[in-house]
Amino acid sequence: MKKNYEIKCKIDNDWELVSFLRSQRKYYHRKENQVDIYYRVKKGRLKLRIINFSYGSLIGYDRDEKNDMRISRYDVASTSEFGELRSILDQHFKAIAAVEKSRDIFVRKNVRIHVDRVKKLGTFLEIEIIYENFQKARKQMNELIKELKLNRKNFIKKSYSDLIIKKR
Repeated sequence: MKKNYEIKCKIDNDWELVSFLRSQRKYYHRKENQVDIYYRVKKGRLKLRIINFSYGSLIGYDRDEKNDMRISRYDVASTSEFGELRSILDQHFKAIAAVEKSRDIFVRKNVRIHVDRVKKLGTFLEIEIIYENFQKARKQMNELIKELKLNRKNFIKKSYSDLIIKKR
């Protein structure tokens, strides 16, 4: 399983953040529309992510959701047959939530920064640092928090699926 160190926080001015990150010219940038369908499983989380209605990824992950800065262990398998995969998953698992979002993705080496506009929830920032050495990842995260002037009081421990379920 791969590992990442991550944070999520609510933000107000997504366009300012996107403009700032684009002006840095150190990140590869792309936009995606995503639908994440979460399934009830015995351990961890399982979701089918449909990207731009053209391909999908099955993502299994486990994460401690007690802290606002979290470690996530995950596996990803991608497919162009996302419709068939969804049909199989729907036959064998109960879908518990669907999260629709548009996402600006900024990538540089092992760092992924997401600016998410989540339907029914609002706008968020996620930072994920894929790592082998946790101390280096923690240092990178602290530098990004400082550079982006993030307020730790705004960090969120829950996944989007939990927030959607709570909102129902």
